[in-house]
Amino acid sequence: MSCYVYAFVNLPKSSLALPKGMKQEVELIADQNLAAITEADISIEAIQETDEKLLQAVLTHDRVIREIFQQTPLIPLRFGNAFAAVENIINHLQNYQQQYLTILAQLQEKVEYTVSFSPVSPPSSLEISDARGKAYLLAKKQQFQQQQAFQTEQRQQWEKICPLILKEYPKAVCKDSTQEKTKQVHLLANREVEVLTTQQLPTWQAECSYWQISLSEPLPPYHFV
Repeated sequence: MSCYVYAFVNLPKSSLALPKGMKQEVELIADQNLAAITEADISIEAIQETDEKLLQAVLTHDRVIREIFQQTPLIPLRFGNAFAAVENIINHLQNYQQQYLTILAQLQEKVEYTVSFSPVSPPSSLEISDARGKAYLLAKKQQFQQQQAFQTEQRQQWEKICPLILKEYPKAVCKDSTQEKTKQVHLLANREVEVLTTQQLPTWQAECSYWQISLSEPLPPYHFV
C-alpha cells in the first residue's frame, strides 16, 4: 500500500471540505506553506486489476481534483501518482516548495477552458436520387467534388484559427489529432469568462463557419502545470 497524491495546494488558511477518495476521505499532508491532497493505503496494482476498477479510479481522481479546485487553486497531478510513505511526500514538498508555490501564485484566479470545434457536415445540395445513367454519374461526381471542397475549406479554417487564438492566449494548447473529428484548444484564462464568451468566441465562430464551437465549464489547469 502507498500514499496516493491527487494535487498540491497552498496550505489553506481555513479548512477545506475534503471529499471522499477511492476508499476513504482524502487528507492534507503539509510542510511549511505547501500541502498535498492525499489518500492513504491505496494500491496502484489493485485499482488496475480490471477495466472497471481502473475506470472508477480515474473518475474518482478527476472528481476529487475538481471538488478541491472549487475551493482553492491547485496543481493537479496525473492519474497514478503515489509515494511509498508519508515521509517521502514531506521530502518532496520540501524539495519542490518554492517551485510549486511559484506555480500556484501564477495560477491564482486562473482556470482552464476547453474550446471544442465540432465539424459541420457538408451540405447535400445535389438531388441525385432520380438521376439515371450519365446524369447520375455526373451528379455523383459533382457531389463528391463539393464535399471535397467543403472539407478542404473546413481544414483551412481550423489551420487559420489556431494562430488567431494563440495571439490572445500564447500558452494555448491546440490538439489536432487526425483520429478525432472534434478538435480541441485548451486555454488558461481568468475565471471571469465574459470577454471570452461575448467577444472572442463569436469572433472565432465567424472565422470557422464550417465548425460548431462550444466552451467547457471552468476546469483545473491540467494542461498548464
